[in-house]
Amino acid sequence: MGDSAPKQSSSRKGVVDLADARVRISSRSPAKPSQNLMEELDQIRSLLDQGLSAEAKTRLASLIAAARNSPSILALARCALSTALEMQGQYRESLAAVAMYESPESREKLDQQAVQSLKVQIGLAYHYHGDHPKVISILKGTLREFQINPDQNLGPIYSALARVYRSISEHPIALDYAQRALEHFRQSGEWRGMAEAYFGIALAQVQEGDYEGALENLQQALKLVGDHSASYTLGRIYSNMAGVCWFLKRPQEGIRYLEKGIAYYERTDHKATAADGYNNLGINLILIGQWAKAQEALQRALELATEADECAEKVPMILDSLGELLMLRGELDEAKDYLQRAVALATEYGNKWYACQAFRTLARCYLAMEDHAKALAKAQDALILAETIGDRQGVSDSRLIVAEAHLRNGEPDKCSQQLAKLDEETTESATDLGFAGESQRLLGMLAMMQADFSSAAQHFGSSVSIFDMLGDRYRAARAHSELGRAYAVSQPGRAIEHLSRAVNAFRELGAKLDQTRAEAALANLDRSTPERSDEQSALTQLLTLRLAEAVTSRELLLRELAAIMRQETSAKCVMVTEPGEHNQQRVVIAQGCTPAESAKLASQMDQSVDEESQAAFAKKNDAVLLHLRPSHAQPATLYLSPRSRAKLPGGLSLDPLMRVAELGMDVCALRGSQKGSSVQQPAELTGASLMPGFIHSSPAMTKLVEEVHKIRSSDVTVLVTGESGTGKELVARAIHALSSRRSRVFVPFNCTAVPKELSEGYLFGYRRGAFTGAVTDSAGVIRTAGGGTLFLDEIGDLPLDVQPKLLRFLQEGEIQPLGEQRPIKVDVRIIAATNTDLEEMVAQSKFREDLYYRLNVIRLRVPPLRERRSEIPTIVNYYINHYSARFGRKHIQMTPQAVDLLMVSDWPGNVRQLCNEIQRVVARAEDAAVITPDQLSPELKRTSAPTTPSASVSTLSSMPGANLQNVTLADALAEVERRMISDALRKHGGNISRAARELGLTRRGLYLKLERYQLSASA
Repeated sequence: MGDSAPKQSSSRKGVVDLADARVRISSRSPAKPSQNLMEELDQIRSLLDQGLSAEAKTRLASLIAAARNSPSILALARCALSTALEMQGQYRESLAAVAMYESPESREKLDQQAVQSLKVQIGLAYHYHGDHPKVISILKGTLREFQINPDQNLGPIYSALARVYRSISEHPIALDYAQRALEHFRQSGEWRGMAEAYFGIALAQVQEGDYEGALENLQQALKLVGDHSASYTLGRIYSNMAGVCWFLKRPQEGIRYLEKGIAYYERTDHKATAADGYNNLGINLILIGQWAKAQEALQRALELATEADECAEKVPMILDSLGELLMLRGELDEAKDYLQRAVALATEYGNKWYACQAFRTLARCYLAMEDHAKALAKAQDALILAETIGDRQGVSDSRLIVAEAHLRNGEPDKCSQQLAKLDEETTESATDLGFAGESQRLLGMLAMMQADFSSAAQHFGSSVSIFDMLGDRYRAARAHSELGRAYAVSQPGRAIEHLSRAVNAFRELGAKLDQTRAEAALANLDRSTPERSDEQSALTQLLTLRLAEAVTSRELLLRELAAIMRQETSAKCVMVTEPGEHNQQRVVIAQGCTPAESAKLASQMDQSVDEESQAAFAKKNDAVLLHLRPSHAQPATLYLSPRSRAKLPGGLSLDPLMRVAELGMDVCALRGSQKGSSVQQPAELTGASLMPGFIHSSPAMTKLVEEVHKIRSSDVTVLVTGESGTGKELVARAIHALSSRRSRVFVPFNCTAVPKELSEGYLFGYRRGAFTGAVTDSAGVIRTAGGGTLFLDEIGDLPLDVQPKLLRFLQEGEIQPLGEQRPIKVDVRIIAATNTDLEEMVAQSKFREDLYYRLNVIRLRVPPLRERRSEIPTIVNYYINHYSARFGRKHIQMTPQAVDLLMVSDWPGNVRQLCNEIQRVVARAEDAAVITPDQLSPELKRTSAPTTPSASVSTLSSMPGANLQNVTLADALAEVERRMISDALRKHGGNISRAARELGLTRRGLYLKLERYQLSASA
């Protein structure tokens, strides 16, 4: 008994000693408490990305209690708590969470990252209290404090400054700071920071009127978020993309973005944002005429806004939208009640923007009720308020209502004055097209008052073209109704056509009041045919002016051309086509024929490749083909049938109008080229290296290079560790190139490249006849490397029975080839490399402990590419030049947006995978090509595409064979965890990085759980 206990103790002591040795020699020490706390903080940040702020707050409370002895982690946890409270609209509590760190003394024990994070968060907390001067002072002071450190990431400071300057409408300054933030975040490849920077750039561009640029940058932000679990972030991005589409008058596209944004918001704790989404969805559905769906969306928005206290300020906006919908349906009294409530609540909450919007809609409601005095009063209130808050679009919209109120009140001169001011205030951009359409309608009404029916028809025709292009079904129908009234005097046939279209559209929409008015106009129409006026020169001038006013966009110009031809020639079918994908004719606009008929005609036009076949096609269809060939723009073709109608009233030729259209197409093309001329060129990405053939620029790799330089004058054995593809052999070659043996041979040997039973012969050599098949002497790789360096790659896979011989060589410097009687001295430096955990293999008796000690004299760890993202631009530039020379390509460039996507990718294959990616895109590129995100590999596109959040986990009761009576809580939770991990790994094909991201874990955290549950990533 007395002897057995000490033996047992000794045995245990032996195990402990091995563990202690592993701790001492391993570069990857066991997780410290602070590391565990940081992992928990990372998971909490992931919860905030997902909008799960309530759960984040709960876990932060525990983390703050656990981090009492880790001041910096405690400070970072409080920053996260402040952010969570800010997301919930609890701005006072958000400031209180970090206010204790305002004095310099309270930050003395904190590291630089914690100090910077705190000062930024304190600034943002004051920002939501409206103290903007103090915020700017705090943030700029932080910037001055940390600018002296070149390694400090200033991105968060610049991003916060951009946010503050946006809120005070200093949009050019905000844009500059957001761009600076992006430059700094690019150095670290941090996806959150880069996505936020692109988001900030886009918001500033919206305010500056660069909507196309804003949409591009929001799409880039989406790609950077990629497949990370970030429902709240994705919801914000999609919602703002929909907002940009509203300005660009692309309602269908905006609806798709809103539906995605709402789907993400509904999975978060934030009802206010979901209410915003539903309200905006309702507004867009109203625009495209889906009023039943619009009402459902708006009612859902109102439910969400009234459920939560923090949503109360959203109620006026939603009431305004519901009031507008009721007004369009003709339910005017109910609409007025909603709108008056919206005005009262917006005024009570002090939200001037909502109040201004509600005033405008209420003024329109009074116009519909024919109470012109009240309409004018409310519209003037809206105009004054819009001018006060600097809402340019609100000013233009209000001015249109004021103008119409004056017109209906019998004051045409005042109406003209307002329209003249509107013309000065608006631009020819896509965002102001809606104002142009309404302005043309009012100009038509003015012309009708003056009995100038020809001018009125042209103005109403322009309004029809604009609203048809914008997809605004109600306003297009209203313009058709007005156009029918204008034609009633001179062309009853045309009047019937447009009034009938208006009646049908109003009926489909459910616009009862407008439908009744259009039906009355149709019923009262005098169908006798009057004589046409022969004011030919005046008509030509009007048509030329109408085309000239349509150069806002190429599509609008071609639509106007088709509308003019249809209206003025009385042709039965008018169609405009242009070259599309694969140079096939694409129908831009067709009038007088169905979509199927126009598609068939376009297909037949494709087959008519020469003048003779085109003439035959035209003759067969009793049509004329008129070709538009502008000097600097894509051509187009006008199809007009029947042929006899190919002339203007009075027999005037169509040629002058065709030439005007060609000039207009050139103007549109010139504008487009000027807008696209500011293509961002990728910066010169060059990198010098202190080690031959080795690219490095990050702090981690610079440290590695310094370690290599320290051992350049010695022959010490080196163990290089790192994941597959990190460049371990390049490190080994660099060590050799810097050593005194650089003039001698470098021999690489992969321990997995030969069968295990032949490893000894390959390493140590053999004599002829030493074994079956040994027909000649072989020196072996060790003797082959004599005087130089032998690189043993994948040393962890060396067979156990060969390891003692390698150990002897390392100890004695001699080998004994198979069949040789005496050992042979060999002078070789050994560099070994592995991507496996040798310490774990030693513990499992799969690798000799004494050999491990001999190899692990100097240990160099090559960090994976995800830990040195700042090097990716340098590596990309190097390999673009390398493969361009190899494949004979010239002037290949890559856009910064494409490089950004490469920087935020996980790269499980490390540099090797990145190298292969660059090789692929360069091989496919032409000379002078610019590589964009669309040209990256499908795998990268998948990781840069947002994924729908995974469905909730099945309940325990639904588990097959679950018997809750015999299961402890710990066992049940373990089963849930095991299943979630298995499902995530199966979904992502065993990819640890993606599975960990979906589960809200770090890679190391997932590896620990795999070990705990004895799961295999590959299985």
